[in-house]
Amino acid sequence: MNNNKQSNTPAVDLFAPANRFVSASRLYERLHRWWLLLGRYWWVIVLILLASLVPVYLLTASSAPRYESKARMWLPGKLDIYEGRLYTEELINFLGTQTELLRSPAIQGRALARLRAEFNPDPAALNNGGGTQLEILHEAKALWKKLFATGTAASSNAPPPFPFDVKVLEGAKSSTLELRAIGAEPASTRAFLDCLMEEYLSFKRESRVKTSDRTAASLSAEVTQLKGELEVQQEKLHAFQASNNVVFLQEQGNSAGSYLASLNKQLAALRTELRLLQLLEPEQWVETGHNAVPPSESLPEEAATKEVLAGLAGPQLELFKANQQAQLLKDKRTELSRFLRPLHPKITKLNEQIATQEKLVQISRDEALKQLAHRRQAIELQIQNLEAAFKEWDAKAIEASRKMADYEQIRQNLQRLQTAYDKTFTLIQTVDVSKKVEQENVDILEPASAATPTHRLFRNMAIALVGSLLLGFGLLYCIGLFQDDFASPGELANQFSEEVVGQIPAIPIKQPKRRPGLEALETQRFEFLEAFRSIRSSLLFMSNGGTKPKTIVVASSVPEEGKSTVALYLAATLARGKSRVLLIDADIRRATLHEFFGAAGSPGLAEVLNEKTSFAEAIVPTGLENLALLPAGETNRNPGELVLSPVWPGFLTEVKSQFDFILVDTPPVLAADDTASLAPKVDGVLFVVRGSFTSARMARGALDALRQRHVRVLGLIFNRAVSSPYELRDYRRYRRAYRWEPKEVRGATALAGASVRKASS
Repeated sequence: MNNNKQSNTPAVDLFAPANRFVSASRLYERLHRWWLLLGRYWWVIVLILLASLVPVYLLTASSAPRYESKARMWLPGKLDIYEGRLYTEELINFLGTQTELLRSPAIQGRALARLRAEFNPDPAALNNGGGTQLEILHEAKALWKKLFATGTAASSNAPPPFPFDVKVLEGAKSSTLELRAIGAEPASTRAFLDCLMEEYLSFKRESRVKTSDRTAASLSAEVTQLKGELEVQQEKLHAFQASNNVVFLQEQGNSAGSYLASLNKQLAALRTELRLLQLLEPEQWVETGHNAVPPSESLPEEAATKEVLAGLAGPQLELFKANQQAQLLKDKRTELSRFLRPLHPKITKLNEQIATQEKLVQISRDEALKQLAHRRQAIELQIQNLEAAFKEWDAKAIEASRKMADYEQIRQNLQRLQTAYDKTFTLIQTVDVSKKVEQENVDILEPASAATPTHRLFRNMAIALVGSLLLGFGLLYCIGLFQDDFASPGELANQFSEEVVGQIPAIPIKQPKRRPGLEALETQRFEFLEAFRSIRSSLLFMSNGGTKPKTIVVASSVPEEGKSTVALYLAATLARGKSRVLLIDADIRRATLHEFFGAAGSPGLAEVLNEKTSFAEAIVPTGLENLALLPAGETNRNPGELVLSPVWPGFLTEVKSQFDFILVDTPPVLAADDTASLAPKVDGVLFVVRGSFTSARMARGALDALRQRHVRVLGLIFNRAVSSPYELRDYRRYRRAYRWEPKEVRGATALAGASVRKASS
């Protein structure tokens, strides 16, 4: 078994039943820890309960009686008598808002003032009422003095405390409010609750009236402002109409637009013709004819080009005819040249005719060029005149458009102001009507009931009890957060990788009056002895086919964990099992084992390690068969240096042959270094952990110190294990069935049990 590894996280089991078992085990461990914590600090809860309940009881019992009156309010239906609702309230949390209003000091103060006025009426109004009204007046004044006497004598400057406690509750899944008033006198309490509801409704009406008045005032101011702006716009409109003829402006704008469109069309046509004339040359006419059209990428439009060419058809036609006649003569000459000589008369005549025709072509070309130039100059002059006219009429059109835009803006502003004025004036009339016919959205459902005495003692005691328990258990929870001790063996197994080889119950140990023998050992309780028998079985079968540990150190982390008691009773249990056992008290600083056996403290281990005596002389017998004791002895040297003596290994080697088990009781690991020095020289260590005492931090530090010395930790012993009541009951029931008793004792016990059962039946 590898005892030098750190605590590992257990592997997750993939089977659901196992997981449920682990969860249930963890839950049981937590409940068990809380049970132990409650058993240890129960007095804290008791003190908190006493400190809370006693003052609450005394204060409540000594206070004056209180009376409670109840009433209810609800949200009634309404008649929708107009389209728009002007006065609205927040509807998402409407009941919450009304609840806070009823709780507010302002509303309650108004109700208290109204109650004071009702309890203090004008005496002049009662002069004609007779004796009965006077008696009512005196009774009301006396009641008022009694009601408001509290707090006035303490301080004349400080205001008296409010004499009523008001509670407002919202109805579950309903639109109702439940009101409760608690006071010192039943009649005034009931009257105050009625006054509270009436003042609340009055406050709502006043708020609505104030809101309506403020709204009407704001709307009136807005109407006045709109009326002034409306008059200003009307004056602007009249002034514009007086200085401008709107009809003439409209006609002028329309005619100017039409004329500008025609001018723009003429300009476009002339510019197209001018561009075409600039692009065309007479040679093109000669080569292509009067129907020739230049490429589309050079001319604006093909139709416009044809129109221009049609205007130049006369000169072009003459030039075309002359050029065509010349070309025919040339073709004829070329044809005759194939058969006739160049000086042939026909050829000579054709040459003369061709020369004459070429002169005509040149004359036609010159005439066409002159006509083309004249046409260009005329078009350019027309374009200049049209552009000047266009600029003039464009300025007139812009001016007319600007004036019409100003007129339209003035008219639209006037229309907008007139609409706003009419709407605001209508709102003023609607607000006035709404103020007069607005219905209440909250009304009284049940008036205040007759005030009845309230039993505040039970309520205050219950509140104090619950608060005390919460405080007490909260304090226990905080205490539990700062404690890292172990409450159960399960927690110990989860914290460390070492195996828990046994647990010893937390039961009282009967101290023998003389030397412990077989009778003294048997006087202990059955479950206590059975725990040590379980540890003995673990040691006997720990070898698992290997070497059984014989020299064992019993150690713990800190004092008061019960390691000496564990070593003593474990040695006695091993000896009772016919094993020869040597119990060594190695806690030289605080030796106690010799006192239990009634033996002398020296000579002992210290003298053996100092070589002042032999171990045979130091070992003393005990009252129990097969059990021997080696006391601690007395030394003049430091025990920490004494345990490093070379005599110790030889001593262990010698005694191993004479005993089956050697148990060594050592000081705590964290208190002294003796255990860490002795443990590597033995077969293993049994580490004792005390339940609800040993700190996990301390135990981990002690085990780490042992692991650093490569010590074999045989297992953990959980001492002083406290069982829950249910676990303890089942444990005793199961163990009682297997507890051994002599036949005579068992028979007497059975007879006594039968007699008891018969008597009870």
